[in-house]
Amino acid sequence: YIELGRIWQIILVVGMLLWLFIVFRGVKRGLKRESDKGGLIHLLFYSAIAVPFFYIFAFFIQPDTNFTMADFWRWWIIHLWVEGIFEVFAVVVIGFLLVQLRLVKKKSTVRALYFQFTILLGSGVIGIGHHYYYNGSPEVWIALGAVFSALEVIPLTLLILEAYEQYKMMRDGGANFPYKATFWFLISTAIWNLVGAGVF
Repeated sequence: YIELGRIWQIILVVGMLLWLFIVFRGVKRGLKRESDKGGLIHLLFYSAIAVPFFYIFAFFIQPDTNFTMADFWRWWIIHLWVEGIFEVFAVVVIGFLLVQLRLVKKKSTVRALYFQFTILLGSGVIGIGHHYYYNGSPEVWIALGAVFSALEVIPLTLLILEAYEQYKMMRDGGANFPYKATFWFLISTAIWNLVGAGVF
């Protein structure tokens, strides 16, 4: 996404802004109804805003940009956009859908989100260490970086486990759950997030 030609980057940002407008239209009434600015629908909208906003820093890299500054903005995008914003967005969207499916409470999702923010802000600097293989840093930083970076998947995993327990109780109790395909898709997404971002 960083090495796209400039015209393709512009098209990508226009597409993301169009997507943001579509998301806004979908949550507009919910935003008005929700009085808590730190509530689930507000957090969903904030994370949707962050997706195009944090990519815009790719435009700071020009052909004549000093390599050090170009690499700074590349790291900004990789760690804040890919490893930060998308992790938060995944927790928000999957949590929001699980609330709509009545498998988790809104409070659990908001708690998982704030846990995600804490992990990102608290361990983000150390977590970058899993990329230090290229600059000759001691191996301990790569190990610490890998551990702290892998922590990012915990909130979504805990949220999915809670939803699965609720689903099991409903199933064992004989209740009809009509959204099985949707639920298993969300479970699969969380498992792939755990394997891709946590294990690999």
